[in-house]
Amino acid sequence: MYKKSVHFLLFFLLSSCSVLLPGKNTLKSNQKKAEQYSKIITQAELKKHLKIISSDEFEGRETTTIGQKKAANYIKNHFIETNTKSAFIDTVFFQEFPVEVLDFSKVELYYNKTKLNFINDFYPYGNPINNSYENIPIVNVGYGILSQNRNDYTGKKTKGKIVFIKQGLPQNNTEDIKEGNWRRKVQTASKSGAVGVVFLKSDYANSDQRIKEHLKKPVMQLHGNQKTKPQIPVFVVDENIIKRLNKDSNTLTFNTNVSQMKTGENVLGFIPGVTDEIIVISAHYDHIGYDRGEICNGADDDGSGTSSLLSISKAFQKAFDEGNQPYRGILFLAVSGEEKGLFGSQFYTENPVFPLNKTIADLNIDMVGRQDSVQKDNNYIYLIGSDRISKELHTINEKVNNKHIGFKLDYTYNAKDDPNNFYQRSDHYNFAKNNIPVIFYFGGLHEDYHQPTDDFEKIDFFKLERVSRFVFLTAWELAYRKKNLSK
Repeated sequence: MYKKSVHFLLFFLLSSCSVLLPGKNTLKSNQKKAEQYSKIITQAELKKHLKIISSDEFEGRETTTIGQKKAANYIKNHFIETNTKSAFIDTVFFQEFPVEVLDFSKVELYYNKTKLNFINDFYPYGNPINNSYENIPIVNVGYGILSQNRNDYTGKKTKGKIVFIKQGLPQNNTEDIKEGNWRRKVQTASKSGAVGVVFLKSDYANSDQRIKEHLKKPVMQLHGNQKTKPQIPVFVVDENIIKRLNKDSNTLTFNTNVSQMKTGENVLGFIPGVTDEIIVISAHYDHIGYDRGEICNGADDDGSGTSSLLSISKAFQKAFDEGNQPYRGILFLAVSGEEKGLFGSQFYTENPVFPLNKTIADLNIDMVGRQDSVQKDNNYIYLIGSDRISKELHTINEKVNNKHIGFKLDYTYNAKDDPNNFYQRSDHYNFAKNNIPVIFYFGGLHEDYHQPTDDFEKIDFFKLERVSRFVFLTAWELAYRKKNLSK
């Protein structure tokens, strides 16, 4: 599950029991058949998938990596083996999306032909243009301020050169507070024709530790999602190193080719319906890769949801092969890039294979194989978003649970003031943003969340089987009933 910078205030959570609405919203599909095919989903089947998906061979399934590609191929091969068709006209199961990978450790910086050490001596800052220069002259522009009150560029020829700038403002200067902002200084330097900026830092070794740690690991963004425009390269440099290497005539050489275009893949299996309407069952198969050299296998997050999706697809395909065509098509959407910011589901909803106005619901499965740190037993599931867009979807889901499963349904995280904001933190949200009814099935957080210890051996497969059957039975009702879903 995508981790935003929020505090997990779990200690006050209370569970809520399901309350059914009376009257016309009864289950309208063949429930005997639904239950029959749901039994194809077994603990053995789930174990088979999850043992492979969460193995070290897949290296934590980080988006764009070899491990993620291996997982994508495993899902594709499952669809082929079970006779599930591609969602595309041809036999290609992959929907590729572009990912820009920024690896700041590739930045090189030389002062007077001496190579400076990344992090130990300097770090790049901001969103640099991919560029490289050799032996560029340096101009010191003091605090780099250009305002009505002060001009540090007077008499300085900075075009085509590197400017050295002190951070902050001169002592007792209260008139140029806005000009002390680093972005403003970089803009001023760029307008003066400078090709790069160096901020000199006197206490470099003891400052900006969080920034330095962040820069050690590559970051990703969905191509086109850039929030800021690239600017001329900016470096924060240890002032003591500069003083030690200083000469009468100083030059700087740098390379800021940190950006590389790669791809992530969504894997799409499909069962056609009688009509052109569809329902979506989604789960993300990517995880976070490595943490300080240890593989994070993501058995629960979201190997559990992925294994569930594959088992559900097999059950639906079996029903289809035996002559039970659904009224609505069923799209099995396995996405990657979720951990990086819901990339895969965003790309799908911006480039849908099936029209969004024909998509009646998304059932999203994320972290459903464990007991969290709040519940007293494992006979529960958190439901998020089920009543936000369609009250009838909420009711159908509860009726399915009462008839077939018997979970305690907990809506704590569905509260609009939930501080964890889980409603916006998994792939269903990109459907909800398009006014498509959603349900997010969620088991809650535990001590192994985003840790190397989220392993296969800790999964409760009895629970995972029940959750998978629950999603299947709700999806069956949506796919096989002829009545439209009201909002």
